[in-house]
Amino acid sequence: MATQEDDPYLVSQALDIQNIVQGLLKQRALVRLDIPGHAVSIITTLLEVDSKAKTLVWDNASDDKINSQLLRAPVVRLQGMLERVMIEFTGRLHPTMEGGRPAFSMAWPTHLRRMQRREFFRMDVPASNPVTCIVKDSALPNGQATLPLANISAGGLQLIDKLDLLANHPIGTLFDDCVLHLPGTGTLTVTLRLLRHTRLLQEGDKPLLMVACRYFNLPANRQITLQQYVGALERAVLARRWGTE
Repeated sequence: MATQEDDPYLVSQALDIQNIVQGLLKQRALVRLDIPGHAVSIITTLLEVDSKAKTLVWDNASDDKINSQLLRAPVVRLQGMLERVMIEFTGRLHPTMEGGRPAFSMAWPTHLRRMQRREFFRMDVPASNPVTCIVKDSALPNGQATLPLANISAGGLQLIDKLDLLANHPIGTLFDDCVLHLPGTGTLTVTLRLLRHTRLLQEGDKPLLMVACRYFNLPANRQITLQQYVGALERAVLARRWGTE
């Protein structure tokens, strides 16, 4: 688990979390609900906050198939804007009723992330056009490993580590001269700082290790390139959503 020092965007104080979720409810903020690593997402709103039971109730989708996929997922991610600040947290959904209609319920988050810079919005990497990163470290076999990305932003990325190659590396480890292969953009050499390890539960299989990293001392020109790439991913998602490609 990352500490506040490891992740400056982490919010873990109960009162702060309560104020944020109440803000999402009061402002009827639109929230993107998705399954990390899968092309399943909806736009939803928070319908109810139960402070005593510590639960949140979300509007569900009109498509029963999508609702079933979201309910089966071991974890879902929610991302939304509150007063121009990106809010992100994860949890597991359960079926419930709200106002006589089906809805989603989830436990109150014990922590969330609050990112005040728009360029840190994370985009899932499409399976049809994967992004890989060559991580270099003397403790790795042959001194390096090529890992696929689950998602990427202009502030950092999340690696899929199927072989647990980075499982024993401590938080804060720096990986110098890593090479990002960005389809349609080219390669970028970056230094990564290990931010946290997360185990993603999978049905019928062992938990998958996800490794979040932050860019370290990233030159301005490379950050601009990353912003452009993330922006292109977002435009492609919106274009598919609206049927323009």
